[in-house]
Amino acid sequence: MNQEVVAQISQVLESVLEWSKAHPGATLRQLEEEVAKAISQVRAQLLEAAVAQQGVGQFPQEPCACGGNWVFQGYREREVMTTQGRVKVRRAYFTCDCCGAGIFPPGPAVADDGGME
Repeated sequence: MNQEVVAQISQVLESVLEWSKAHPGATLRQLEEEVAKAISQVRAQLLEAAVAQQGVGQFPQEPCACGGNWVFQGYREREVMTTQGRVKVRRAYFTCDCCGAGIFPPGPAVADDGGME
């Protein structure tokens, strides 16, 4: 997986140089904008790969706050907005058999917007 991510990132960076070559009259501002877009994309890809290496979560060690038991509901993929952009996170998802609350480990509760709190 690491080699695939590095290859994807290299392609993004190479595309900036190709764009620059195709636009010889580009201003410094235009070049900055192309570099910024590429860096933003690379940041999100790298964070997504790092998150994926952390695994898919573990069964919760503590019962739900209401005292109910966690029930495994399968694996779910979510898009989470981070400081680095949107990244896909694949984690085990559990719901409480008593109150219906859901968690998306390794973080605590699932936020209303689908992100991890």
